[in-house]
Amino acid sequence: MDALSSAASVIALIQLTGALVEICGGYIQEVKKARVEIFTLQQAITSLRHTLQDLLKLLQSDARTALPTSSRLASNITDCLSNLQALEVKLDPGKRGNLMRKVGLRALKWPLKRVEVEGAVQNLERYKTTFLFSLQVDHSSMIVGVAQNTDRMNHIMNFVKLEGAEEAGFESFSDRDEVQCLQGTRTELLQQIMGWAVSPSQKDIFWLEGMAGTGKSTISRTVASLLKDANYLGASFFFKRGEGDRGNAKKFFPSLIRQLMLRITELKPGVQKALDDDPDIASKSLREQFEKLLLQPLLYLDQLSQQSQITVIVIDALDECEHDQDIRSIIRFLPLLQKAKKIHLRIFLTSRPEHPIRLGFSEIAEHEYQGLALHEISEEVTEHDIRLFLQDRFAKIKHERNIAQDWPSDNVIQELVTMSVPLFISAATVCRYIENSKWEPKSRLIELLQDQAKYVSRMDKTYLPILTRLLDDEESDKTEQQRLLQEFQNIVGVIVLLADPLSANALSSLLGIQEFRGQILMFNISVGSYHLNYDTLVATGYTIFDKAGLFLPS
Repeated sequence: MDALSSAASVIALIQLTGALVEICGGYIQEVKKARVEIFTLQQAITSLRHTLQDLLKLLQSDARTALPTSSRLASNITDCLSNLQALEVKLDPGKRGNLMRKVGLRALKWPLKRVEVEGAVQNLERYKTTFLFSLQVDHSSMIVGVAQNTDRMNHIMNFVKLEGAEEAGFESFSDRDEVQCLQGTRTELLQQIMGWAVSPSQKDIFWLEGMAGTGKSTISRTVASLLKDANYLGASFFFKRGEGDRGNAKKFFPSLIRQLMLRITELKPGVQKALDDDPDIASKSLREQFEKLLLQPLLYLDQLSQQSQITVIVIDALDECEHDQDIRSIIRFLPLLQKAKKIHLRIFLTSRPEHPIRLGFSEIAEHEYQGLALHEISEEVTEHDIRLFLQDRFAKIKHERNIAQDWPSDNVIQELVTMSVPLFISAATVCRYIENSKWEPKSRLIELLQDQAKYVSRMDKTYLPILTRLLDDEESDKTEQQRLLQEFQNIVGVIVLLADPLSANALSSLLGIQEFRGQILMFNISVGSYHLNYDTLVATGYTIFDKAGLFLPS
């Protein structure tokens, strides 16, 4: 097979892979199950298509005489075409008879088993490797030069100049104990987000908003995990107030570009140029960082290829970023990424519905983002998810403490659900209180539920029974209780009055307390153990602590 014949066959392969990508996209939109498998197969087909497009360019160029258009390459092209045609027959409902047209597209089912998907992906990777080898062997001096330049870039790239925020990305060590969504919860929401991520027709920014305690960060971690498994995750940044560089935007863009370069190595020359032009670019204004380190390297790739790939960036808890103007700037810059065509960046962003966030989104066009508020999700769905969460946690408590399987009753679970909705953090607080290893779980549950009628708000129902027993949980000695109470008042009293939260170290310096004898001390703690975080403390002020008897009248 000569070069021209090979080119014709490769064109047929490119057309076929394009059709298969669209077919997979249809399944992603309509089939709820097996989405990760579909994403994986679609990504493998897309990756092979990109390689085929590069192969076609060489076959149609003056360098084609250097390409080993041997019987081996011809055989691989023919074999690949046959394999993909067979895959199309399995996947395309139009080629599986008229049944689907009669029952409607909603009845569409994913026809491949997991093992078949794994086999197909392995075949696609094998073909891709074979064609890449053909591109590299005796290719041309241009390809050799590019390889040498890439190696040189790898050696001279000084990543010290591009320092990212420590442990701000997904799966960081500091967040190792943070959980993801329990299996069976947030199902429809996660399907909606994953469908948005890979659909070409969707808007490029997805803003998920919700008040404190509704589980936004848990959702972000789950989305990041699903995207990583499907090979769509490009970068992530989890803001966290009071946690060094995670609490501000200083290293936000450097962190993102460092991660993106690991996935998209073609970005390195553009980033290297920015560092060569200005070695201090990573310490310049947010606009300078965004334009020079992220936007311009992305636009440079458009000159090299028209191939497009979707990559998603996950940004969690943007509201926890210091300085309102930085928040608004980040939101204003993100839509500009749509200018890049080769790397189609999608942004999944979560936050509380605070004023700076709303101002930021009001400054960009509505067609540039889509929003979803967690409080708009029906209470029925939230109740279902919190019930599953409580059932799962109580199952673990029963197993670890050797308690009868009929505890607690369905009515008690429902009462706890009613107390918690719509806050997952309330349900988690209840579980932490009950599973305290110092106490017997059944007794703790009875204490929590007694006198519920006298509490007015849902927050009172959850936290007051816990706070009123806080001292008893830690110390039986009255003198020690009084000392701990005074310490509690000193620390929490400052926290609820702060206009802006301080880190534990800064707060200890302000109060003259050495590291709080361990994180904010709080008696082993307790405030930490029961999720009484900054959000809860600031939102409630002294009120809930007064009710619990933890503050003396001033």
